[in-house]
Amino acid sequence: MNPTKFTNPETVDFSDWVENTETLSDVASSSASVKLAAILNHPRSLEEAHSNALFPLGHWLQFTPSSVQDELGADGHPKLGGFMPPLPLPRRMWAGSSIDFHRPICVGQQLSRITTIESITPKNGSSGALCFVVLRHDVAADQTLALTERQTIVYREAVPVAANPQATSRPPREDTPAPEGWDWVETKRPDTITLFRYSALTFNSHRIHYDLPYATEVEGYPGLVVHGPLMATYIMDSFVKHHPEAVITSFTFQARSPIFVGEQLHVVGRVEDTSSDASSEQLSVVAPGGGVAVTAHITFR
Repeated sequence: MNPTKFTNPETVDFSDWVENTETLSDVASSSASVKLAAILNHPRSLEEAHSNALFPLGHWLQFTPSSVQDELGADGHPKLGGFMPPLPLPRRMWAGSSIDFHRPICVGQQLSRITTIESITPKNGSSGALCFVVLRHDVAADQTLALTERQTIVYREAVPVAANPQATSRPPREDTPAPEGWDWVETKRPDTITLFRYSALTFNSHRIHYDLPYATEVEGYPGLVVHGPLMATYIMDSFVKHHPEAVITSFTFQARSPIFVGEQLHVVGRVEDTSSDASSEQLSVVAPGGGVAVTAHITFR
């Protein structure tokens, strides 16, 4: 695909890539479970990990990228091509996921993940060309379907740093009080150590999370970016803390705006519906200043 022909992405035909599949195998890891608990400040032994199901989002610690160094792009991510279409859009973001949970995953189970490209939707946005790729991940444990996730990834053009209104370096935004009107609030402040440990645990080499000169001078952020799935993990962890007996049946999250290292964030939740067999809860990550960084929704029994 020639980048010079991508000036109007809505005219590009991606039909040959839709329904592409990739299958990976793994074993549910007790070590990863213990390390995620450590990042969330929950001491856990290997014995405890073996006696409990994985954290509801624990599958994100499995099937981690294994591209060799020569297959990485300038941003630290694996280059596109092969399974994924070779989009000439160098910026990428995990925009959100929708997950249906069918059964728990336990440490030691044999895992398989079949990933299917469900859709590729090119658009022209205010900042240039965009492309939304939806991947369906069907994860099985010991050959029984455990969950189905639809993950949305957004690819976009590189915006010149000088044209990016976020590009001016500044210290973290000032703390703001916890918002009112929610059933519960949990306050977090991810630092550089948190971002490093989460990147290492998920083998995520995207440089916006650890390489400050790259994040500010190339991608135009004012600081290191907190991982979207880490914020989703904070949401899930906080929900489980406040609903320890809940059996979660679905989880969706959507990233709306970035939060940067050292900034205070508030994870909030409130019950939305308890009128049926399955209850639901609305959740958010609230950024400094009161803006919403992530929205989420959980259904549970």
